[in-house]
Parts: sequence; structure tokens; C-alpha cells
Amino acid sequence: MKRIIPLMIFSIIGLNAQIIDAIAIDVDGEPITTLEIEAVQAKLNMSKKAAIEALIKDRLEKSAIEKAHITVSPEEVDTKIDQIASARGITREDMKLALAKKGLTWDSYKKQLEVEIKKEKFFAKNIASTISRPTEDELRLYYETHKDKFSQNSSITQVSLIAYASNSSTKLQEAMQNPMKIIDGVQQKSMLVSSNEMNPKLFNIIDSTPEGSFTQPINTGRGFVAYFVKSKSNQGDGGFEMVKNSVAMAWLQEERIKASKNFLSKLKNSANIRVIRL
Repeated sequence: MKRIIPLMIFSIIGLNAQIIDAIAIDVDGEPITTLEIEAVQAKLNMSKKAAIEALIKDRLEKSAIEKAHITVSPEEVDTKIDQIASARGITREDMKLALAKKGLTWDSYKKQLEVEIKKEKFFAKNIASTISRPTEDELRLYYETHKDKFSQNSSITQVSLIAYASNSSTKLQEAMQNPMKIIDGVQQKSMLVSSNEMNPKLFNIIDSTPEGSFTQPINTGRGFVAYFVKSKSNQGDGGFEMVKNSVAMAWLQEERIKASKNFLSKLKNSANIRVIRL
């Protein structure tokens, strides 16, 4: 009996291990395990049904990308990293430290980026290419149908600014602390511009900055710039023409979501998905 009991214990442990992590769903030969489902539920705070749908989508996308023979070079990954760092105004070392705090290694991050770039390429080739450019009438109709989305941005604001630009973030900070002082290496330029002439992202930054204050320094990729907001005045409603670019972007985003859902639906309908246990 003494020999049998340990064997029974090991058998029970093995049985529990199979139950704890077993194949729950098979998607064209690609397994989804019970542990994966639970992990996605916990990480993304979603229901079991939503987690299963997300994992099925992941498997279908991976399979489609592999069949399309999409490749990504190390240089493309490095370029993407530089773009992300530049947009956030940080260095690669800053990124590595931030990732380490989250428990991510640099290699695992690069692999994640490689997967994302592959998805972007696949989307551009197989989904985005199916979306036709909208006509002027389509954009106007979209604007009229979703007017509440754009009402806040359709008014024209005239802004008086002083732009402070420098290749050195340290010198720019010094100029911001002493705006009346001429700092070597910092250029100043007075500007009077309307919101409809500005990049929407830049206008949002300036619009949220109180008069008599500086915006946060912005890394342009070629240097640093901060804007001193002297005054802002509302010039009235500019209508459709004022928000035409925003309307086009919103329309395109909606069409991309529709196209992605349609494409995924086709993949799902043609796939062999077997539910083994849930």
C-alpha cells in the first residue's frame, strides 16, 4: 500500500495539471488553452466570452499573416523604436528603463513590435486598400450626421503666440523660466494664427494652455519648441470647412473598423474552429 499511495498522488496531480491547463479551443490546428483564456481575462479585465473572441481573433490574424508571407527586418523594428521614442520625447535608454519597471525585457518588446509591424503591413495590403476615398458629399453627409462630434472644434480661434525653439531642451527650459531674457541657442518668433491653420494636435495643446503660460516643451524630432500663449479669441463657427480634415479622419477610422470586422468575419467563417472544453 505504501508504494501505491505515492503513485495515486502523482496520478491525481497529473490529472489536475491537465485540468488546470488544457486545450480549450482549436483554431485551424492552433490551440487556445484554458490558462490563456484566464490570463487574458485577468490582464484585460474582460469576460470569458470576450477573452475567447480576442484569442480566436489573434489566432486567425497570425495564420493570415503567415500565409501572406509578411516579413519585417531588424532595421524596420529599429526605425519604429526611434519613431516611438521621438514622439514621446525620450531616449532608447529611457524606454528600456520604463520597460524593465513593467517586467518586460528589451528583446521581448522588440518581438512585440515586430508582430505589430507585421499586422500594420497586412492591414495596409489586405484591408486598407479595399477602402475607397470618400467624396465631398459623403464627408458632408457624415459631418451632418455626426455634427455633435465636431461642434466643439468647428469654431475658429485666433491665437497670439511666441514660439521658443532650441536644439537643447536644457536651454529651452532656461528660456521658459526667464522669458524676457535672450538665451544663446534659443530662437523666438511672434505668431498670430487661426486654429484652422494649425495641426489639430498642436491646437489642442495650445487651447488647453492658459493665456500668459507656456505649453510643455514639444520634441519635434529636429529640436524642441514651446509656445507662450499671449491671447486667444473666438472668431465664430467655421462649419464643415473648418473641421473637414477631422471629419475625413473620423470617417476613415470608422470605415477601417468596418473593413476589419468584415475581414475577420470572413476568416472566421472559413476557419475550422473546434471547442474542446470551456
